[in-house]
Amino acid sequence: MPADPLPETTSPAATEADPTAPVVLQEWTPLMQSLDWQLGLMAYQLRGAQAFTTQEVPNLVNQGGLAAYRAAEVLFAHCLELDGAGALEAEIHIQELAMGLGLHAVQLLDRFALLCQQYGRDYYDRLTFWATDGTPKVLADARDKGIFDRHAGHVVLALCDIAAPATAQRIDTGEVVDLTGKLRAVVMTYALSILPAHSLRRIVRQGEAGPETGWGLLVARTLLRHPDDLPAYTSASADKIAQLAAAEDLRAKAPLVPLYPLIDLELALGNVALGQVELGDEVARCADAIATDLDQAPPPEPAPGDVLGDVWVLHSGGAVRALQQVLDANLRPDGVVLYRDYGPATAERANTNHVYQHYGPSTGTGINHYLLDRWLGRPVDQGGAGATVTAPHGEGEASIKTRLVARAALPQTRAAFELHFDIRAFDGLEAAIANARTLLGDRDPRTLDAYRAALQVERDNWSLLHEVGEVALRNLGQPEFGRMFLQECLRINPWYCAPAWATLGDLLWTQGDIEGARDAYSKAIAANPEHPRGYLSKGALLYEQAQWADAVELAGQALARDLEGTHRDQALELHTKALAQWDAQRQRTAVLRAQRVAGTLR
Repeated sequence: MPADPLPETTSPAATEADPTAPVVLQEWTPLMQSLDWQLGLMAYQLRGAQAFTTQEVPNLVNQGGLAAYRAAEVLFAHCLELDGAGALEAEIHIQELAMGLGLHAVQLLDRFALLCQQYGRDYYDRLTFWATDGTPKVLADARDKGIFDRHAGHVVLALCDIAAPATAQRIDTGEVVDLTGKLRAVVMTYALSILPAHSLRRIVRQGEAGPETGWGLLVARTLLRHPDDLPAYTSASADKIAQLAAAEDLRAKAPLVPLYPLIDLELALGNVALGQVELGDEVARCADAIATDLDQAPPPEPAPGDVLGDVWVLHSGGAVRALQQVLDANLRPDGVVLYRDYGPATAERANTNHVYQHYGPSTGTGINHYLLDRWLGRPVDQGGAGATVTAPHGEGEASIKTRLVARAALPQTRAAFELHFDIRAFDGLEAAIANARTLLGDRDPRTLDAYRAALQVERDNWSLLHEVGEVALRNLGQPEFGRMFLQECLRINPWYCAPAWATLGDLLWTQGDIEGARDAYSKAIAANPEHPRGYLSKGALLYEQAQWADAVELAGQALARDLEGTHRDQALELHTKALAQWDAQRQRTAVLRAQRVAGTLR
């Protein structure tokens, strides 16, 4: 999608005169084809689950379970509806695209299995769940951690490109499976926002002969902003970095990913013809709809040069293509798509310049729900998807939006979706938690009862269970209640809640269970290897056990990972004490060895 060239403002040769001057790594290019965007996608490939466990990509706050459990309720209602009509197939296949950590998928399966048991249905027994991602390391991490072990026999881990989802490659056998027409449902959670999107601006001006329409495309130039800081990140020179940036093979650019703090963008609008834009007709329709909804009235007697209309369009072209592939290829004719993502849904919010965001080295951008809703619901012969889109009641401008999409009528499934994803269900939990936190701040004795009321809204929310456990232990002085809630949290999510493992370790230590505490601290480290607390707590425990060398190492690990300095003083104190004891121990050992040698010589 080319844009007219823009004048240079920074010279690559500037570093010859000034080593601190920015270096151009890539000239003007559409934002979602830029080097910065490419490196952001590569970061997922390189880091796998670690991109999520470190919270570079904020995710745990949205993975407590509420959305996953409600998705399971909708899918169960969908199976009931098809079963009642005699249209449910013998083998049920459901897929999650871009599964990430797999937490959403495993929680969905937990609730789906429970519903089948409670209502005496065999849908879970007949289920194959395709847990897929486009990143091999993400899949390998899920396999190695045993994320789906409790659903063995029902889950297939497979490599699948969300932009071309018709086939998936199993990671256990390497078999490439054709999913065409096979899937009862496809689930996507924060998946469409990692696909390419472009920001365009349409300006209509009064010309001499009438209105004239011009389009601008948001383009970026990628810079190495502080080349003199390179030695803190790499031994490569600025010239070498520029060579890597220019490499045609994307894999050759991998060494640039850790340099993201030094990589910066200049943004501008480049002129573009709409015919050069993929799905340009859809962009024009969206611009027309926004202008109509906002009632952009031109001046009554426009003069040449006057602006008659000015509209921004976030063109979620990657999301359109992915949804089209899923609807046309993967999904059964009466199947459903359930997706949840962030982005604008009204004309007012859509009419802004939406620039993608950095999450550590990773990148993403919201999707234009306003555009997608209209495209999905438009008949096929008019360029749409010919589906029906159901949005939750009262959604308004909630930051995260959920959609149910299907080409079949499915009134019962849609009713279940409207019930379970009604924004008031989510607001009810947030209000209950806020009330409990207020009571906690006031040291009100009703605090624990208020937290129990929140758990009645969603009893299996592991994130909330962790919070209640922390409060019961640290604020209310009720260790047994704290232990109960923490253990329930870790039963649901034993893989990625590092703070719960660390707190459980503290509790077990105070109760004299040294081995249990040590194991809990080790699991905290495994759950988030880049967080200092697990290292610090385990180091303190080993110090008390006179394991000085291990305590020194763990204190050093905590210091190296404490980027915000939260635990710095504690880690330094532990390191100093443990090192002194270790040195004394080594000196005693040296004296004893010398005495033995002397005794032998006599």
